Amino acid sequence: MAKDTAIATKDTQELTTQQLGGAMAPAPDYIPKSRRGFEDTQQSDLMIPRLALAQALSPQVTEGDPARIEGLQVGDLFNSVTGQRYGKEVFVQVLRKMPLRAMEFRSVDDGGGVVDPNVPIGDPRLAWGNSGDKKADKPQATLFRDFLAVVLPQREIIALSFKSSGISTAKTLWGLATMANRDCFAVRLRISTGVKLTPKPHQIYKVEQAGWVSREDFTLGEEMHEAVRGISTEQIERATEHATDREPGDDDFPAVPGSASTDM
Repeated sequence: MAKDTAIATKDTQELTTQQLGGAMAPAPDYIPKSRRGFEDTQQSDLMIPRLALAQALSPQVTEGDPARIEGLQVGDLFNSVTGQRYGKEVFVQVLRKMPLRAMEFRSVDDGGGVVDPNVPIGDPRLAWGNSGDKKADKPQATLFRDFLAVVLPQREIIALSFKSSGISTAKTLWGLATMANRDCFAVRLRISTGVKLTPKPHQIYKVEQAGWVSREDFTLGEEMHEAVRGISTEQIERATEHATDREPGDDDFPAVPGSASTDM
């Protein structure tokens, strides 16, 4: 009995050590790869966290705001659900690219909020006007390019959601993953932050290749890739809906006037 207790204690200590070290430990051999208990789970039951970027006026950095995250600084990356602070860089392993989606928002002057959460791709609201006035011609709806990824080394599943001036970053990210010519979860990417001065100073995402993932991360990434295949854009919508009223940089559309810029 004492021997069994000692073994159990040792196993618990090893798992706890791995978890306290910032990484979710791989499931031990005695836990089967089954999904019992999730039979009645629906898409609306899930909320996928989003990798968010703190802007100068974000509630999370505003003193006195209930949503303030202690210690979070402008330009920091953070988890939109847990409030976990990542600092100004994070390493990720992309699990999959999500289908394009678009939403229409009410202007901040009119109170903000969502007008239409499901704007069809190709809808005229995503196209530029042709009057020559950039402000008047900008699309009514906002296009999003989303990915599901894993934060390393924690292995937290998170949504990467890009819009407006971030669309070019999304294309760079997917280009780096594609050009590696391997499974998308084989590549380790570094997402960091920077400042763009136009049309007004605001924080932006930057992305670069950071080598291959480890053998262990590849194996776990393969498993997670299979696990998230059933996730729909509805979860990404719910993760971004509360945080996507007009922000600095949202008027900096990279689209070509007259198009919806939905190619990738």
